Amino acid sequence: MNRIILISFLLLIAGAGKSQTLVGYHSDDIKKIMRETQNEFRLNDNTKNEYYNYLKFENRFGTKTFLFFLSENDTCTYTKMMCDYSNLKVTLEMLNEKYQLVNENKWIEEKNGDKFNITLKRENWYFTLVTRRSK
Repeated sequence: MNRIILISFLLLIAGAGKSQTLVGYHSDDIKKIMRETQNEFRLNDNTKNEYYNYLKFENRFGTKTFLFFLSENDTCTYTKMMCDYSNLKVTLEMLNEKYQLVNENKWIEEKNGDKFNITLKRENWYFTLVTRRSK
């Protein structure tokens, strides 16, 4: 039964593009899911940070960076995707289609009884999407 749920989840996120929420997943599972469903991204483990435990994925064009911030036991606590503004229109369309709009820059995702806040922040040269579990 668990295998059916996992396969269904993988198919769902593959069809949803970059919209999967992996908050709560272990780093090993994140690497596997990203490798199997998000061929646009490659793991970049060249950069180390002594203050944060995270996984960093980048696309080959350098227009998207996907960070998974991890707890001490390597479970994802929140994600941050940084994108070039050339991706803004399609990202907003995807967010508005798949999630409940709260305000101009915030959406709610409900998944398996959990709620997640997705917040868009516009920076000078790029925008970010931060996904956290709702409190």
